[in-house]
Amino acid sequence: MISSVITTAFSGMAAQQQRLDSIASNIANADTPDYTRKRTDMVTVPGGGVKAVTREAQTGGVDLATELVDLIGTKIAYEANVAVMETGMDMWDTLMSALEPKDRDERWR
Repeated sequence: MISSVITTAFSGMAAQQQRLDSIASNIANADTPDYTRKRTDMVTVPGGGVKAVTREAQTGGVDLATELVDLIGTKIAYEANVAVMETGMDMWDTLMSALEPKDRDERWR
């Protein structure tokens, strides 16, 4: 259970990193002729978690205001996944500290 929480949070962090890469590419190419904006969507993965799928947007051109709003959303989503991962790790730490030393994970001996 705890490992699935951590795995799900990690997949969310990795997906937000890919989204950030798309936003950075869009901003860097805002003035490039014929550049088509990249869009990153999150897709659920069977068994839990998400993955990012990046594709060209249907509309051409880059609107910097849109990119900045997407950047803020990416930051918030990444921070939320970090908080979930930290909580899962805290739960693991609490569990390990409650066990007798002989029953603990090797990291705790």
